[in-house]
Amino acid sequence: MPTCYFICPDYDSPSGGIRVIYRFVDILNSAGISAAVVHRDRRFRCTWFENETTIRGAKDVRFEGGDLLIIPEWYRRLIPLLAIGVPHLILNQNAYETFSGVLYEEGKDAGVMSADTVGIVSISEDNLRYLKLCFPDKRIDSIRLSIDTDLFQPRAKRKVIALMPRKRLNELNQILHLLAQRNSLEGGWELLPIIHVSEREVAERLGHAAIFLALNAREGIAVPGLEALASGCVVVGFHGGSGEEYMTPDVAVPIADGEIASLVLALETEMERWVKKDQAQLEMTHRGVELVNAKYTRERERADVIRVFGEALARVAQVSHRSLSINTKLLPSTYAQLQRAMSKNA
Repeated sequence: MPTCYFICPDYDSPSGGIRVIYRFVDILNSAGISAAVVHRDRRFRCTWFENETTIRGAKDVRFEGGDLLIIPEWYRRLIPLLAIGVPHLILNQNAYETFSGVLYEEGKDAGVMSADTVGIVSISEDNLRYLKLCFPDKRIDSIRLSIDTDLFQPRAKRKVIALMPRKRLNELNQILHLLAQRNSLEGGWELLPIIHVSEREVAERLGHAAIFLALNAREGIAVPGLEALASGCVVVGFHGGSGEEYMTPDVAVPIADGEIASLVLALETEMERWVKKDQAQLEMTHRGVELVNAKYTRERERADVIRVFGEALARVAQVSHRSLSINTKLLPSTYAQLQRAMSKNA
């Protein structure tokens, strides 16, 4: 049976992109379409979320007719070199990283795709627009991701502002200093960083948080904001482009990108409204929960995944492979290894 092989970094810290790869493989296998996550080390498996996903070591993969390789945009200029002659899709979960480290002087054929690229898969409306503008001659599909609303849901709320400090640290530092200088956190408000914890713990913290401070950057899609909406949080902050599809004024408090003073003032307003049990604010959070429950569903994601990868398999069914294996010598598993590999292949 033709198989979809998803290359994935050997990285065992919380990463939304890796979680998506595992979930796509699970969906395909449950639908009777053979799929596997491919790690450099056959013994590796992500442990920060529960899974029984099919794993293959890169050295164990032997391509047969009709197989399809799926490569994250993370690998950039290594994409054309990992399995020359094997048709592949690029799973682009962050269009703004497509040309990271690729100098303009290298020209339009700098090597972020090749003749073996049979399509690109996007995960947000914002990224889809970017990729279609950049690659008008390539087939580009989009999959709407889902949020596990059995896991991410409102719980007993507390005077807590949840935040994820791995993004936009400079802006976050300024925001926190401003709050401290203005004594805005007096009255029992707690700042709750969410970092290096399991998926279940993220859901637990968001479920109890009154407010989520969104510091979205230019990325694929700002999933933490969606998880916060599903958890009944008042979501305040920057949408970062990709979050614009869900951070609308009826369900959240979007702030113009980089407007730190405006964000602090909006945050203080929402804190005051929460203490007063403002009915309009409560209705806003209810609409946020309903939005996620209606639009970012498991059923929609499953249908998209089966359609996109099923159609891709059909397109390559008669393609003869020129490689039988993955070039594991080129396959980095960490970001530092990727940077070194890219500099060698520049």
